[in-house]
Amino acid sequence: MGDYDDYSDYRRGSSGNSGGIIGDIIGLLILAAIWPYILAGIALYLLYLAAVAILGWIVQNPFTVVGILLGAIAFYVVFRYRLIPKAWKALVKQLQSKPTEIDLPQPKIEEEMPNLVERKFIPSTNLYCYWCTKKLGIKAWEKDGKYYCDGCLNKIKFTR
Repeated sequence: MGDYDDYSDYRRGSSGNSGGIIGDIIGLLILAAIWPYILAGIALYLLYLAAVAILGWIVQNPFTVVGILLGAIAFYVVFRYRLIPKAWKALVKQLQSKPTEIDLPQPKIEEEMPNLVERKFIPSTNLYCYWCTKKLGIKAWEKDGKYYCDGCLNKIKFTR
């Protein structure tokens, strides 16, 4: 047999391997038990190398790092405080036409709307008529702290 023929020695049990098949199984179980720790150690070492490389690059390029940080802060501020929609609203508000005021003389208003001076301002549109429970619109009247629609107010005036 040749010098490189270890198989024949293995069959005879003199390969120098102590433990045989049971030793191999125990070795595999130990390797399976410590394998996650080996991987974690390798990952920590790679993270350490990456951190050292990043810090070295930061030391070599401080102006670039400051520019990147300011850009990230600006990006955050723009989207956090919704500056783009606010700028569009301000721009649209400036471009919209502004209303013009017309001065109407008082006698003209009184001849077109004679009851306008007598009417009291009603603050809410969620009011209902005291008699017919119809929702009040623009023609709402107040009498003794109660609100009436136009039809019910006319009925009340004629019955009393």
